[in-house]
Amino acid sequence: MDGLQLHLLTNHLPIVGTFAALLVVLIGMLRRSDAAISTGLIVYAVMALMAVPAYLSGEEAEERVEQIAGINEGAIHEHEEMAELTLWLMTISGLLAVGAVVTHARNMKISSKIALAFVIVAIAAFAQGAWTGHEGGKIRRPDLGGPAPAASGADEDHH
Repeated sequence: MDGLQLHLLTNHLPIVGTFAALLVVLIGMLRRSDAAISTGLIVYAVMALMAVPAYLSGEEAEERVEQIAGINEGAIHEHEEMAELTLWLMTISGLLAVGAVVTHARNMKISSKIALAFVIVAIAAFAQGAWTGHEGGKIRRPDLGGPAPAASGADEDHH
């Protein structure tokens, strides 16, 4: 498996996985279920970790696709810039998730504040990750809102 394949395999996990885990945490909070909250936080931390291989494989993925006709190089740059912020937010929210689990398990008073900070940062991380994914989609899909790639002679319709 090369970097492009790894990037395509892992880039959805931190977005979809953390969103699902965040929902479990929020439902657990509403239902006051420690088991649901802890499970959601642990799954969140694991899914947030998946941002690391997604980010690290991005450079090799870029090198593989940037010379392909129809690739939007501006979208590659925008996606790359946004991915760095996404990585930071996913890392921070993942660490907060672990912190919330540990402090809750130790019955520390600060656990509820860490859990609240987690929810706020996790929502920001999801929004940033979703936008980063959208920008990544524009690299090959101009119909997602990016500028249309220049038409090549081979793609034109001849009558």
